[in-house]
Amino acid sequence: MCRWRLVLMAGVCGLVVWDASAQTLTEEQALARMRAEHPQLRVLQLTVRELEAATRERSLVANPTVSYTREDASLSVDDFLLVTQELPVRGRLGLLREAGEHAVSAAEAHAEADLLTLETGLRLAFADLLLAQERTQALETALSELNRLVDVLRVREEQGEGSRFDRLRGEREVAEIDTDLGTVRIGRLTAQARLAAFFAPGIDPAGLEAVGRVADGGTIPALEVLVTQAVARRSDYRALALSEAQWAGERRAAERLRLPGAAVTAGLKRAGAPAIRETGYVVTATIAVPLFNRGQAQVARAEAARERTEAERQALGIRIESEVRVAHTAAARYRDLADGYRSGAVDRAAELAAIATAAYEEGEFSILELLDAHRVTLGAGLRLLELSAAARRAQIELDRAIGGRIAP
Repeated sequence: MCRWRLVLMAGVCGLVVWDASAQTLTEEQALARMRAEHPQLRVLQLTVRELEAATRERSLVANPTVSYTREDASLSVDDFLLVTQELPVRGRLGLLREAGEHAVSAAEAHAEADLLTLETGLRLAFADLLLAQERTQALETALSELNRLVDVLRVREEQGEGSRFDRLRGEREVAEIDTDLGTVRIGRLTAQARLAAFFAPGIDPAGLEAVGRVADGGTIPALEVLVTQAVARRSDYRALALSEAQWAGERRAAERLRLPGAAVTAGLKRAGAPAIRETGYVVTATIAVPLFNRGQAQVARAEAARERTEAERQALGIRIESEVRVAHTAAARYRDLADGYRSGAVDRAAELAAIATAAYEEGEFSILELLDAHRVTLGAGLRLLELSAAARRAQIELDRAIGGRIAP
């Protein structure tokens, strides 16, 4: 259970840093808050505790039984007070205890895998919120610039230096961007609601704000290094290895059923006529002969479960390597694509807008060419945000595939 204590401590420490009245969160603060508040974490902890108690129960020594017998025949009355105790001579309890420890460790590993799934979902929701925020900011900036341009066109029209067409065309562009902005704001509310679902009930999703940049990301190591890390770090793979050890222990415990069992009975006896009674002792040794049930069914079941778990582990190992390769390829290529697009399209689009603005002021370009340059610049910025978000999502999926954050 030490891993779960560390998870809870990390969550509590994160909440100490995070102001309870604030709605602005970094990704790390959001993860810490989720670990401290999400009810699914409590479910995972209690599932492990339940299994731990069940395995302890199986490895306990059997309780003794106490019996009292009275025999009355003619003038003789016999009283027996006996205690019977089954003796753990087969050595099964130690093997069951060892198998139970493996089962609890496997449950903890499964819980860690479920926790990683929750963290991945939160990080994806956080990335969506970052994307929505930056798209909103880009559209608001573009809308502000276009509104200033329309104001200038309106003044020129009133002074007779501009045309009504230019103003109407500019207002039409403002309406288009304003509609796009409304759509993005709806997406932002959706992302906020998805992120709020990872916290305790009662939070206002509309107040959540993600801190950071959607383009933030670390380095991506070589594929061979990540494949090796994944096999060593994936909790679900470790859980299957522990389950395999558990069923191997279950089989060894079942094989002990071939050995005879033993029990001993001891107690007091009082016998004789009511007027003259003698007191003595009684000792009985009992041997359980494994004649019909020699544990063959339990052995077969444990061996089948062990082989099934081994096959599942091998299949998971193949799937892990495939997941890491796919996620690594996506993360690396999206990162390269975003970097190339930034230098090859976004920077040139900004230069294009500057040239179009100067040319329009000199009367060389029409309003259509100026608006087209602004639209290209805005589209390039939004496209870069989408590519950066895709790279961030691929990075998150790569972290999930290797079983945790990529080691620096």
